[in-house]
Amino acid sequence: MIPDVSRIEALLFDMDGVVIDSEPIHEEAQRIIFSEHGLAVPEALYPSFKGMTEQKVFEQIVSEYGSAHHDAATLVLAKEETYRRLLVDLQLVPGVLDFLELAQSRFRMALTTSSVRENQRIAFERFDLDGYFEVVVAAEDIEHPKPHPQPYLTTADKLGVPPKACLVLEDSLHGVRSAKRAGCRIAGMTTSFEAAALKHAGADVTVDSFGELAERLGLSAAWLRSDRSPDAHGAST
Repeated sequence: MIPDVSRIEALLFDMDGVVIDSEPIHEEAQRIIFSEHGLAVPEALYPSFKGMTEQKVFEQIVSEYGSAHHDAATLVLAKEETYRRLLVDLQLVPGVLDFLELAQSRFRMALTTSSVRENQRIAFERFDLDGYFEVVVAAEDIEHPKPHPQPYLTTADKLGVPPKACLVLEDSLHGVRSAKRAGCRIAGMTTSFEAAALKHAGADVTVDSFGELAERLGLSAAWLRSDRSPDAHGAST
């Protein structure tokens, strides 16, 4: 069980790596753009991009690996176009639809993503997710991205729920730090980083699946333990 679970009023979901299994697609799109524009970015650096806005990613890359002819804003546009071409392979994180169905009668739910709103809209339309989330905060809605606390403070404020009554579901270290600084509780999802790294960043608990999370929240999760494929719901993939 998560401590004081009875005091949790809202679940705040990250999107990439928590709701949709998009991190490998983002990484491949970045790899393509780096290669096309002659940016020799070490593979070891890729995990650090998770949870960052693309603007921040490319500002960092241009600063460290670029030259005078590289423009971060132009590279961001190229990366987003490449990402959307690769979305034919987009899947939901296993078990997320079952979990959303199970949790919606008990918790208020919102989404806080570092992705631009167009990418969020595409994912929501593909998997029919709009009805689950009262509030959606995307990159365009904030001035200071993760790991700054503003994204989760903004989401909690829009919901009208105190941050201390929110449980954030995050897979990235930047996201965990953002939620921690906002005063939320955090369940670290091990879809992108190992449990030890998530806990070191500030996660209160870590889980390997939505079935495990449901059990920790005291929800009836017998039918979630298999983390059924999203195909079982007829979602487009």
